[in-house]
Amino acid sequence: MARVSHGPEAKKRACRLFAALLAYANDALDCDESALNALQPHIQVRWLSESRLVIRTKVRFLQALTGLQPGQKPLNADQIKESLKRLADFVEILEDNRSTRGGSENWHFTLNLWCHRYDIEGNLKRFEYEWEQRRNPTTPPVSLPLTNRGAREEWKEICEGMLRSQQRLTTNPLTSVDGMSFELDAVYVPLGLVERKQRDRRHEDILPTEGSRLYEPEETEVIQSTLSSFLEQLVSINDSQDPHRIAIVGEPGAGKTTLLQKVAGWILEKTQDLPIWVTLADLQTKSLEDYLIQDWLRAAIRKRHVSVETEETFCEQFAQGRVWLLLDAVDEMAMESSYALSRIASFLTGWVGNANVILTCRLNVWDAGKNALEYFKTYRNLNFTYGSHQSPNLVRQFIQHWFQDNPVLGERLLAEIEQQGRQRIKDAVKNPLRLALMCRTWTLAQGEFPSTKAMLYKQFVEAIYEWKQDRFPTTFTQRKQLNQALGELALQALSSAETKFRLSHHFVCKVLGAPDEGLFQLALLLGWLNQVGISEVKGEKVYGFYHPTFQEYFAALAIDDWRFFFNPELSHTSYRIFEPQWREVILLWLGRDDIPVQAKDEFIKALIRFEDGVGNYYSYQAYFLAATGIAEFPCSFSSEILTSLIKWRFGYYNPTQNQWRRFPAPVQEGARVALLKTDRKCAIMHLEEFIQTCHNEFEIWSAAYSLGKTFDPGNKTAIAALEKLVRLIRLESLRLQAADSLGKVEPGNKVAVTALTEIIESTTKDSIRRKGAYFLAKIDPGNKVALSTFVEIITKSDNSVLRCQIIDNIRALVTENPSILSYVNSIPVLAQLLNNKIYEDRDETQKRLQKSSQSRKPAKLVDTTKFITALEQGIISAQNEDIKGNKAFKLALLDPDNTVAFNTLIELVKYGKKDTTRKRTVENLKKVLRDEQILKLVPLLKDCFSNQMSLEMEQYRHCYKLIWYCGEKLTYVDFHQAWHKQKLSTEG
Repeated sequence: MARVSHGPEAKKRACRLFAALLAYANDALDCDESALNALQPHIQVRWLSESRLVIRTKVRFLQALTGLQPGQKPLNADQIKESLKRLADFVEILEDNRSTRGGSENWHFTLNLWCHRYDIEGNLKRFEYEWEQRRNPTTPPVSLPLTNRGAREEWKEICEGMLRSQQRLTTNPLTSVDGMSFELDAVYVPLGLVERKQRDRRHEDILPTEGSRLYEPEETEVIQSTLSSFLEQLVSINDSQDPHRIAIVGEPGAGKTTLLQKVAGWILEKTQDLPIWVTLADLQTKSLEDYLIQDWLRAAIRKRHVSVETEETFCEQFAQGRVWLLLDAVDEMAMESSYALSRIASFLTGWVGNANVILTCRLNVWDAGKNALEYFKTYRNLNFTYGSHQSPNLVRQFIQHWFQDNPVLGERLLAEIEQQGRQRIKDAVKNPLRLALMCRTWTLAQGEFPSTKAMLYKQFVEAIYEWKQDRFPTTFTQRKQLNQALGELALQALSSAETKFRLSHHFVCKVLGAPDEGLFQLALLLGWLNQVGISEVKGEKVYGFYHPTFQEYFAALAIDDWRFFFNPELSHTSYRIFEPQWREVILLWLGRDDIPVQAKDEFIKALIRFEDGVGNYYSYQAYFLAATGIAEFPCSFSSEILTSLIKWRFGYYNPTQNQWRRFPAPVQEGARVALLKTDRKCAIMHLEEFIQTCHNEFEIWSAAYSLGKTFDPGNKTAIAALEKLVRLIRLESLRLQAADSLGKVEPGNKVAVTALTEIIESTTKDSIRRKGAYFLAKIDPGNKVALSTFVEIITKSDNSVLRCQIIDNIRALVTENPSILSYVNSIPVLAQLLNNKIYEDRDETQKRLQKSSQSRKPAKLVDTTKFITALEQGIISAQNEDIKGNKAFKLALLDPDNTVAFNTLIELVKYGKKDTTRKRTVENLKKVLRDEQILKLVPLLKDCFSNQMSLEMEQYRHCYKLIWYCGEKLTYVDFHQAWHKQKLSTEG
C-alpha cells in the first residue's frame, strides 16, 4: 500500500482545491464566465453559517473547478480524492456526509472554516499553519491571521464553536453505525408551531341559544406560525425591556430539541446575539450560574482556569441582553416535575436572569400540577401532516429527504404506508422521532410493517442487535436476558423519583451486575446504556438510556400483568393509571404483540368499569385512558367506549324530560380529547353514525365540523350534513356561522359560497354583512361580492367600529392567505385603508394602554386589619350576591386563610341564585385557592353529587367544574381521603 504523503506537493494540491472551493462558494473566482456557468449546476454549495460550508458534487467537476483559472492545469481524479482525504484526516476541517463511501465519484461534505467565509486569505494562512504543525510539531509557528474582531465577534465565535456538537440530527447516534449520518439541514422538514392558550370556552356549558359558540370545537384557539415567522418574532416583537421567556413543549420525539437546534443556528446567523446551549441533565446538583461559569465557560475558552476578567466580560454579555440560554430537556432532570420547574425558576435570577430563555420540556412534566414557569410563552410543534388543500405532505418530504441517496426505497415506503389497514401506524409516525425510527427500520429490514408504537420499537430493537452482530455477536438467549434486565432497570428507575432518567453507577450495578462483565457490559457495548456524566455528590459515573422513550418501552416489556398499573380488587393499589409518567408505558404495554388480547381486554374492562367513589372524576379519567389505549390493539370494547365518548361529548335525548341533555363541561372536554386520541377509524365510524341518526341540529353541526375538519378532512358525510344545515337554518346569524364551518371543512364549497352571498345581499344589518364578507373572502379568496361589500360599508357607514373591524378582517385575510393582497391592492379604497397609518397608530396606542394597565401596581393599604374587618362586615350585610361575591374575592386575595371569605365563596358556588354568579365565583375561587384549602374544599362539595348526576348537573354544573379542578391538583389517594375523611392505604 502506498504511503500517505504529507509533503510539499500534497500540501500544494490540497491548498489549491481548498482555495478553489472557497473562491467558488464566495463568488470570487476570476475566470471565464461561460465555463463557470456550465459548472454551477453540478457543484452545489450551501452556507450553514459564516464558517460552515456544505458542498455536494462529483470528482470530475472538482477537476474542472481546479482548472478554471488561467494558467492552471486541473488536478486529476486521484489528486482530487487525495486532497479531499487530507482535508478530512490531516487538517481535519472536512466532514464526510455520504451515507455510503464505496466508490468515491460522488461527494457530499461540510467544510468547517477557521475564519469568516470572506476571509479567504486568513483561512489559507491557517491551512498553511495547521498543515506544517501537524507534519512537524517542532516547526516554529507561522504568523496567524488576526481573527479576533473585538469582544462581540470573539464571543460569537466561541458560542459557535460550542454549538457545533449540537448541530447534528438527534437520531445520528443510532444511525451512524450503519453509515447513515445526516446533517440537520439535509433531512430537516419545518413543522408548524402553535402558541398554547387558555381555552376557557372549552370548559363551559353552552346553551342552545348560544349555539354558535360550539361550532369550532376542534379549532384550537392558538396563534399558528411557521418556523421562519416564529424566529423573526423572537427579535422583532419584544417591545418591553423584559427578556424573552419561551417554552417549547410536546410529547417525546415531537422535535423539541431539533427546533431548539434551529433556533440556535438562526440566532448565530441572523443576529449579533449569543446562543448558549445547556443540557439540563448535566447540571446535576449545580445551579445554572455555577454551571455556566465552572463548566460551560471553561470548556468554551478551553482553559483549566478562567480569569476574573474573562468571567466579568462573560457576565457583561448577559447584562447587555445579548445571551439566549437554550435549556434542553427539563424532563430529564432527576427530580419531581414541579420541583424541576421551580428549580429552573430559581435559576433565572441575578445576572443570569438578564438572558433570554428558551427551554424544552415534555408535556406531561409541563402540565403536571403546579408550574412555577406558567408565565413563559408556550409553543409546541404541530405533527407532520399527510397533505391536503390546507397543509403540505410533510411525511412525504421527510421520507424523501431521508432516502435522498436511495429514492426507490423511499417511494416503496411511501407506498407501503398508504396500504389499507395502516391507519394506526400512519398516525403514529406523524411524530418526528417515530418517523425517523420507521425510516431506519425500513432501511435495515424492509420486513413486516409495525401497526403500533410498541411493535415499531420492537422492530427497532431487533435492528439494533442486527447492526452490532458482526462486532458484538449475541444469541437469542442473551438478547432475551438483556431485554428483561433493561426492562427491570427501566421499571425501577421510573418508579424512583431519585433516579428516573439519570442512573447512578451503583443503581445500575444492583440490577445488571458489574460493568466489566455480563449484562452491564453488553448494554454498554450495544449502546442501550451510555455514560452521561459524573455525580458530583459521590463522584461515580452516571448512565442513561439513549433516549427516554426507549426506557419507557423497556419498562413496558418488564410488566407481565396489567394489575401492576391498576388492581381494582385491592384497596392498596398504587393507582399508577392516574400518574402521568406511566401513561406512555401503559400504551406501549397495550401495543405489545406478546400480550394476549384477552389480558388487554381485561385491563380495558377494569378501566371502564372502575367506580372511584368520589364523584366520578377518576372514573372518567380511567375511561379516557381506556379510550386512548384501544388505539393500540383491536379491543372488543371499542364500540362500547366510542358510544360513551360520543354521548359525553355531544349529549343525548332524554325521552322522559323530552329534551336534549348535556354533560358537565369538564366531561365534554375530556371526551373531546379522548376522541382525538382513540382509534381513529372507529371514531370516524361512530361520528358518521351519530350525524346520520341524531335529531339535534346543534350537535349534528358540532359533530360534522369535528369529523370533517379534524378526524377525516373532507369527509363526505360531514360535508353533506353541514350543507343540509346551511340550507335549513333560517336565522341569518346562525346560518352565517354554519356556512363558515362548511367553508372551513371544504374551502370553496358552492353551498357555503351561495349561502354567504345570499345573507350579504338580503340582510339589513351592516354587522352581519361585514361578517359574511369576511367569511366569504376566507373560503373564496378574491370573491367580488365580499370585497365590494367591504368597500360599500366603508364608504357609506359612519360606524367607526365597523371600519376598524373591516381593517382587522383584511389584515387577517392577507396574513392567512397572502395571495389575497393582489385583490385588495386592486381596489383603491381597500388598499388605502390597509396602509392607513391611523390604524397602525390606533394599534400601538392600544398596546401601550394595555401594557400600562398591566404594569400599574395597586395602592398600598394603610391599615390591613381595618380593611379586612370592613370586608367581613360588608359580606355579612350584603343582600346582593354579586356584591357579596366581589367582597369575598377581595378578602381572599388580601387574607388567603380567611374563613369568612372561603365559606362565602363556597356558599355562592353551591347555592347562588344566578348562573352567572356561580360561574364567576368558581373562576375567582381557582385564583385564590391554596393547596391546603383544596383538601378542605373536596368534602364540602361532595353533597352536590349522587348517582343521579344527570338530573342535577344544571344546578351543580359549576360545582362539577370546581371538583374537577380539585381532582387535577390532587392525587387519587389524597382526593379519596379528603372526600371520605379517612386514610386510603397505598402500601404494597
